[in-house]
Amino acid sequence: MTKLELLTTSIENRQPISFQYNRPGKTEGVRIGNAHAIYIFTSDAGAISTKLHLVQTKGVSDTANKEAKSYWRTFNMEYISDINILNESKQFEISDGYNPESYDNPIAKI
Repeated sequence: MTKLELLTTSIENRQPISFQYNRPGKTEGVRIGNAHAIYIFTSDAGAISTKLHLVQTKGVSDTANKEAKSYWRTFNMEYISDINILNESKQFEISDGYNPESYDNPIAKI
């Protein structure tokens, strides 16, 4: 499966995922969370990128405490690798603050 197919499957089935985020300047390591949407984002300057919006529940983080604790995060798809759907986990609940209408160009969303 491609990266997009794996993430779409995790969103459709509401299964948590783990992945590596290899963006320069960001903390390396595994991140775990509940993917809610993949969408196309256009910046004010006109740059276009594909984003993953999820609630990170475990793993490394760039926040001050360095440990993720159920925070909404946005990741650039181009830097995501080693995706695993955590099938042994129970289906996650849709998180507070999720607004499916907020994505102008969704690829997949709950």
